Amino acid sequence: MSDKQALAYRSDHQALMIALLVFVSGATNAAIVPFMGFYIIEVLGHAPATVGLYSVSAMTISILSSRLYGEWVDGGARIRPLLFVCAFGAFCAAAAALAGSLPLLILITAPGMGLTNAASTLVFSYGRHYGRTHGLEPVGYNAFLRMTVSLAWMVMPAAAYLVADFAGARFVFVNAMLIVLIWVAIAVAVIPRGQTCPMERRAEAEPEGRNLGLWLAAAISFFLSFAHSLCASALPVFFVREAGLPAFAPGLSLSVKCAMEVFFILMAPRMARFISPRLILGGATILAVLAFNVIASVETVPQMLIGAAMEGTYYGLFAGTCLTFVQSFSRGRLARATALYMNSIFLAGIFSVPAMGLIAQLNGFGMAIRLASFGAGAAFLLLFLTRRQKSDNIDGV
Repeated sequence: MSDKQALAYRSDHQALMIALLVFVSGATNAAIVPFMGFYIIEVLGHAPATVGLYSVSAMTISILSSRLYGEWVDGGARIRPLLFVCAFGAFCAAAAALAGSLPLLILITAPGMGLTNAASTLVFSYGRHYGRTHGLEPVGYNAFLRMTVSLAWMVMPAAAYLVADFAGARFVFVNAMLIVLIWVAIAVAVIPRGQTCPMERRAEAEPEGRNLGLWLAAAISFFLSFAHSLCASALPVFFVREAGLPAFAPGLSLSVKCAMEVFFILMAPRMARFISPRLILGGATILAVLAFNVIASVETVPQMLIGAAMEGTYYGLFAGTCLTFVQSFSRGRLARATALYMNSIFLAGIFSVPAMGLIAQLNGFGMAIRLASFGAGAAFLLLFLTRRQKSDNIDGV
């Protein structure tokens, strides 16, 4: 990969607009998903168990829609109509949440948000297709697109709570509806009317049957994402209640973590020029285990900052590399591979919150952070199993 190839997407207007579409579509999820537990329990006054009903509904629709969309896109379906369906689902989800009715949240908002998650599959697939047909370096452009998702999740959750504090919880959903309208406008401007992203054709026919390498790669993404979410969900309470740090500590930790994350997402493609993505992911899993144990031992703010920097480093390397790694086992069916990758992250986020609550109730929040090491360890072991699986050898994978 030449320096010219690595920087090409930064001067390509269409490539940048695709990244903007990834950011805006991801912002809808980032504004609503982390807020829903607080909204259901604290604002509407329902029991914590009801969050599980919402999560199951959202998870089911997300898995089904992402899988179906992946199959349809690989088969040559047009991108824009499917993306508009996702946008309609997001708009209806936010509108239903305004009513404050638990049945509407479970029957409309949760499925709508699950459908919204499939939008990432569509836009990432189009981004990869555009990059391939216009000579953009795949690892670098994938990392650039993944960075925009991280930026959305850096900004929108905090913005949602800020809006709720100043204007009321329901304005969070009003803002989400406005974001969806912006999302649709950008999609109309960016994605050509008849755009498709059909399955890549191979010079040699690929064997039919279960693609074990792809499922192993998606499992790696799930376990490391689960470990990250388990740690992240326990951190705020752990720092203040168990470590005895000041109230500003969680926000400061998140800022340091996110800054390091974005830096290493951008550095990952450069590292992939000399080190294979598999080795980068292996290093990320080892660093994750170290980071979790450092964070769980924090007693002072400087120690917290060291842990946050380690956390941002491992997750930045993971986020900047894993999408390309998963796609390397696609056998030309990039949309399907992308759908599995996005579902692995979505499911990890859903399962991690109740797991954190159960562990914290039994043994404390620090133990939840330490046990995240097992998720990273599982990802490390699965990396060895992928060595025997045939990949498309994208930049050394």
